[in-house]
Amino acid sequence: MLPLIDRPFDLPVSLRLAPVTFGPGAVVQVPIEIGRLGARRVLLVTDPGVSASGVAGRVRDLIEASGVITGIYDRVPPEPSVASVEVAFDAWKAGAPDGGSYDAVIGVGGGSALDTAKGVSIRTANDGPVSKYFGVELLPARGVPYVLVPTTAGTGSEMTPSAIFDDTDRQLKAGIVSSRLMAAAAIVDPDLTISCPAHVTAAAGLDALTHALEAYVAVKANPISDMYALEAVRLVGMHLRGSVSRGSDRVARTGQLLASMYGGITIVAAGTGLCHAMAYPLGSAYKVPHGMANALLLPAVMAYNIPGDVAKFARLAEALGEPVAGLSLREAADRSVEAVRRLSRDVGMPSGLRDVGVPDEALEGFVQGALSASRLITNNPRVPTASGVLEVYRASW
Repeated sequence: MLPLIDRPFDLPVSLRLAPVTFGPGAVVQVPIEIGRLGARRVLLVTDPGVSASGVAGRVRDLIEASGVITGIYDRVPPEPSVASVEVAFDAWKAGAPDGGSYDAVIGVGGGSALDTAKGVSIRTANDGPVSKYFGVELLPARGVPYVLVPTTAGTGSEMTPSAIFDDTDRQLKAGIVSSRLMAAAAIVDPDLTISCPAHVTAAAGLDALTHALEAYVAVKANPISDMYALEAVRLVGMHLRGSVSRGSDRVARTGQLLASMYGGITIVAAGTGLCHAMAYPLGSAYKVPHGMANALLLPAVMAYNIPGDVAKFARLAEALGEPVAGLSLREAADRSVEAVRRLSRDVGMPSGLRDVGVPDEALEGFVQGALSASRLITNNPRVPTASGVLEVYRASW
């Protein structure tokens, strides 16, 4: 086993997390958390799929059984935008079913629903549009409290003080990161992920892997983020295939959701890098779902980044179950790329960007958009050049 800590870090690690309840059946704790907030009227924010599955209705029933009036907004799109947040905020402004004003938000669903719940909270205390607050610590005021209940195992958004939205007018996808954007509570129940379709499970799972993997090799990586990241990578390697091929497997679903939550913690502790920066232009211009965009880019980004930290990529191969005994560090590092490619194939991901409608001639136009995400680019283990980014896009095509 390679050593866990092999380089100094110069700054104290700050890690503030939402109070979290994790495990099968945890959803029954939702009314308790709402009660702790003193909320009497709650807007439940979700998407059509989660609404149709009955999960959103179950959460609403639990809340209403505790005497809290609950309205539902269930039109969150797959990739939320600056404009779609305003539509959801209109539902907030319209008020509760009894005519009163809402005083809390609960997000139920995948990352899109959770981020939209965050966006609604932002707008309760700050002028719109939310694009005014793209960046780090630019949010003037904390909005109403919110509770997050994930139904996919990918984004880890329930653990992060950030939200990602597409600004369609500028063809720009960007994030709001603020200490004022942390959930009041997170309820993380693997049973709620059982109804998640296989293709969504696959993309979300590889999104969780990307979070953990990028945080592990990030410039801002530290012993705390490394611990969570390596365990998240190990869990994805062990449980994603089972979650996709045997959706009702509670052991696999529990392991994968734990990986997703750990991935969210690694984002808080260390951040992400080049893969996320390159995924944002794809998501905005060609509506490639975020998890899928990360999955399609990740192997080529890893291959590009290996020279930035060969030893850590070798450790990632170990975490993914690759036999590395007797190999040089570089040989072991290369195994990490192949392990991710194989995992992606096994869970049914498309083979390249061409398969999701991205034309070859569009690739060069994404380069500057990717490089403009300076918060992510400066956190990458290898300093990306324009030619290097284009090389990665082409290798992913």
